[in-house]
Amino acid sequence: MSERTSPSSPNLIVVLCDQLRRQAIGCYGDADAVTPHIDRLASDGVRFVNSCSTYPICVPFRFTMMTGHYAHTRLVPGIEWRMSPAERTLADEFNEAGYETVYVGKWHLDGGHGRMGSAEQTNLTPVRRPYQGRWQKWLGFELRNGPHDTWYFEDDDPTPKRIDGYQTDGLFDLAMDHLRNGRDKSKPFHLLLSVEPPHPPYEAPTDLEAAWADRDIQLPLNFRADSDETRARLIAQRRTYYAMIENLDSNVERLHRFLIDEGLEQNTIVVFLSDHGELLGAHGLVSKQQPFEESVGVPLIVFDPRQPDRAGSVIDEPTCTEDLFPTFLGLAGLQPRDQLPGRDLSGLV
Repeated sequence: MSERTSPSSPNLIVVLCDQLRRQAIGCYGDADAVTPHIDRLASDGVRFVNSCSTYPICVPFRFTMMTGHYAHTRLVPGIEWRMSPAERTLADEFNEAGYETVYVGKWHLDGGHGRMGSAEQTNLTPVRRPYQGRWQKWLGFELRNGPHDTWYFEDDDPTPKRIDGYQTDGLFDLAMDHLRNGRDKSKPFHLLLSVEPPHPPYEAPTDLEAAWADRDIQLPLNFRADSDETRARLIAQRRTYYAMIENLDSNVERLHRFLIDEGLEQNTIVVFLSDHGELLGAHGLVSKQQPFEESVGVPLIVFDPRQPDRAGSVIDEPTCTEDLFPTFLGLAGLQPRDQLPGRDLSGLV
């Protein structure tokens, strides 16, 4: 065990989902959302109500979260970009502090479509070990954008392994299986679990997709569609978006039960967040990359079981992507080696 860790050092799990705007969660005010378990995580922890994605698209956000640096300082152009192995990452910080580091799921810092072609081809191309950010355990893939047909790679094995069933379910299974059977139990762990849903394509588990198919939903006042056909398509996509989020919520509950069953709940901090939002017809726009609430507004919920008196706290001050790197470290009682632009928010938790 490192001098920087002790038997009481907390574990840290970060659940990162893709394209989930905070408005689509019950505790952030959405009356249509079915998210009781995410809501409970917020009621048991601390909820940041003005957390913002500085550069609301996958790769710049992930670069900043992984390194603590502004994306523009590395000339990150958008999504087709590969992170240099020379960057100091979250894994480096936690490794040096004596943690076991575990990465599960979507990476999207290895060049994406621009280097590897279609999403199917990209998903079957391994991220080579030097480009995995030095996470000790790797159960990841570059990207897929196909939740019913996802493959992953383990460590430096170039053989793709298929995820059985729906991607979110399978990735939570991989994470929990490793924590149960594969981790070094003499060390605290930092697990980053990265799932693609509710990122397009809008595909939910069959039962949930059917359950949401004709459900009445409320459209925001700024919803715009240039034709009846577009309106119908966007409403159908919104329903499936909610179905994908309901599935994500059920996996948050599965993780909660797992931590209790494994005796980990009292010393494991759980952070729930997203990389950016989704417009889905708000302002007549779709996707992200726009300076609107639906695009930049992301959930940020932190449950620290060591702070029961903070349960249900709401933080109004705005936060940004650059704050995540120092905050993750701060929650574990650590500080970044280098000076970074973000603020450590752990004191608010």
